[in-house]
Amino acid sequence: MSKNTLRSVFIALFAALICAGCFISIPIGLVPVTVQNMFAAMAGVILGGIHGAAATGIFLLLGSLGIPVFSGVKGGFAVIAGPTGGFLIGYFVGALAAGLIAGSPKLEEKKLTAKIVLKNALATIVTFLLHYAAGIPWFMSVMESRGAAKSLHDALKICLIPFIPGDLIKIVVTIILSLVIRPVVARYLSATEESALTDEKI
Repeated sequence: MSKNTLRSVFIALFAALICAGCFISIPIGLVPVTVQNMFAAMAGVILGGIHGAAATGIFLLLGSLGIPVFSGVKGGFAVIAGPTGGFLIGYFVGALAAGLIAGSPKLEEKKLTAKIVLKNALATIVTFLLHYAAGIPWFMSVMESRGAAKSLHDALKICLIPFIPGDLIKIVVTIILSLVIRPVVARYLSATEESALTDEKI
């Protein structure tokens, strides 16, 4: 299996994980509690580069085509165009930013250093912040278009404040798992590359 093929497998696995997260959803008003934001963040931080964004993009594509992979087992472009659609777009933007910050997984990351921990922590925090940076303005815009305008204060009470405790836990979990899994991904990709080089020599 080539390095590109194996990387595609990792992308597909994370896309499937994000999709599977649709079954874990707790409605608390207009914006539900979901683990999909954590899985999207993990994709970006763990796979690095643009690959986490690719996994999130596959998830968004499937959902927009009507496959019920969005929170609450829903699908269709109407979900993206709805009040919570900005958060879905934020998943993609956040995964891309996280991947660019974290970079591609490297074997050296097996030995933890303060620099590696801080880099993964920064990538994780940024991706969660981008979820809200995209989601809250979108929510306000859609609600205004529906004749139910919300002030920024109201939007923060609906879309941000109730989710802070849970997202803090998700951030910690994402950082810890990224520190554990990134070296594993790097080892698989490195082994594949070494095997390919050996085959070329033969």
